[in-house]
Amino acid sequence: MLEITRKTLTLEPQEVLELERIITDEDKSEAFLFLKKKIYQRLLTSQENRLKSHLDGCQDPAVSFANRK
Repeated sequence: MLEITRKTLTLEPQEVLELERIITDEDKSEAFLFLKKKIYQRLLTSQENRLKSHLDGCQDPAVSFANRK
């Protein structure tokens, strides 16, 4: 799942041309694929290797603390 933060992405010149073609042609299916493959994947990749807090885990810290007793 993506972290909801402000991000800046850059596009290569050929990606700008592809985006311009999609807008000019009003190609909805290609627009979805462009967003999914170019934009969404870059956002995922940018967040993969970030440091994570121990509080971000799927485990409830209170339960693991109670189990130590």
